[in-house]
Amino acid sequence: MQEGEIITLENNNDYLLLLKNQFNNNYYFLAVLLDKTEQPTKNYKLLKEINENNDTFIQEINDPILLNTFINKYQKM
Repeated sequence: MQEGEIITLENNNDYLLLLKNQFNNNYYFLAVLLDKTEQPTKNYKLLKEINENNDTFIQEINDPILLNTFINKYQKM
């Protein structure tokens, strides 16, 4: 997965991957929910990239402190 890519999660919502960053030997993405016209909303998620057996999976991370760290880092870019 790459920054700028649009992915669809299991809830059928589309998210734009804004920022990829390595933290504690794992890759995380800051993602923003897209509305029906594919415009960014103010709803963000932190996603962890998991690679197993040549497959890539996404796990949602529910850590508000880590999420805010990624949002702040993105806003400073």
